[in-house]
Amino acid sequence: MVGTSRIRRRLRTLTLAAALGAGGCARLLGGEAGVVLEAIEYGPDRTELGRTTPPPRRQRLPNADLWLPGDGEARAAIVLAPGFAEAGRDDPRLLPVAESLARAGLAVRVPDLPGARRLTLDPADIAAMRQAARTEAAAGRRVALAGISFAAAPALLAAQDGVAELVVTVGGFHAIEAMAVFAATGAHRAPGEAAWRRAAPNRFAIGAFLLAIAESMPDRSDRWLLRGAAARLLDTAEPLPATPPPGLGAEGRAALALATERDPARIPDRLAALPAAARAALAALDPARAHLGTCTLAIHGLEDPVIPWTQSAALAEALPPGRALMVLVPGFGHVEPAAVPPEGQLALVRAMRVLLAWRDGRDPCEESHGGVANGSPQPS
Repeated sequence: MVGTSRIRRRLRTLTLAAALGAGGCARLLGGEAGVVLEAIEYGPDRTELGRTTPPPRRQRLPNADLWLPGDGEARAAIVLAPGFAEAGRDDPRLLPVAESLARAGLAVRVPDLPGARRLTLDPADIAAMRQAARTEAAAGRRVALAGISFAAAPALLAAQDGVAELVVTVGGFHAIEAMAVFAATGAHRAPGEAAWRRAAPNRFAIGAFLLAIAESMPDRSDRWLLRGAAARLLDTAEPLPATPPPGLGAEGRAALALATERDPARIPDRLAALPAAARAALAALDPARAHLGTCTLAIHGLEDPVIPWTQSAALAEALPPGRALMVLVPGFGHVEPAAVPPEGQLALVRAMRVLLAWRDGRDPCEESHGGVANGSPQPS
């Protein structure tokens, strides 16, 4: 079948570990927050956190892994979800994050997300995160939900039932339509802006988006051919073909037309032309359609080429006043933590301090009354 191991190797790098593992010299800058970030980047065994805390207990459960502090009771719980990652809870980039947060006093539950493991969009991921949060609440622990990239959507949507006190998104998004516009055309804009910001269309972003749509195609042949198109974008420098491949049906051609559209004004019509199953899958995982009110920490790299920081700005704008904290990280991309400058590391320290404040029983949104770290860059 087309688009197997090579696609999976690329997509499984979209993990929360990669996004949070940019501590660098953060331990020198941020007290406990810096120590935790250092452990995430280098692995706890090689850092101060590993030397001063006992190894956590990792419980292998049927639908999740549960990491518990090595001594004493957890002070709170976080449900931690990577984005597209075939290995799911076993992804090696996720493990130092779960271990470090458990050493910091959190119960860390990493659920299996069926859609994310298949590298596609699936509303079942929302149910998996919701059930994980309820399980932790039933154990008497306060709960936060955390997701990176596409996993931000199930985290936000699962929070609607009110069990979680905090949502953390890393490189997340607010609207499926805006995601499609950026992936296909490179156009994006912050709340209140009329002019488009422009970037080059991102092959990885549209390849991942196309692969996700492919899985909802009713026709088996369309699914196979669209997986091939996604593989072409993800694994080669070749453009998509100017004409649809032989055998691609009308519904598959509609998906390919979305992927090759370069006019942002036409993306809504391209989305509307997708088959009903694809539209339903996208709508079910669209935070823009949801009622969001949980205190949300939105962390986003200003250099993110896959999901633009303007999507976290839109998410913060959509939340009720005082219920959003946005941390924009200079020099940080989507999954590559290398070479984050000192100002970016300071931003990550601020974000970790928010999580640790919540761990200690404080409402970070109430304390700060919402806010934006580093402001918003000017249109370019």
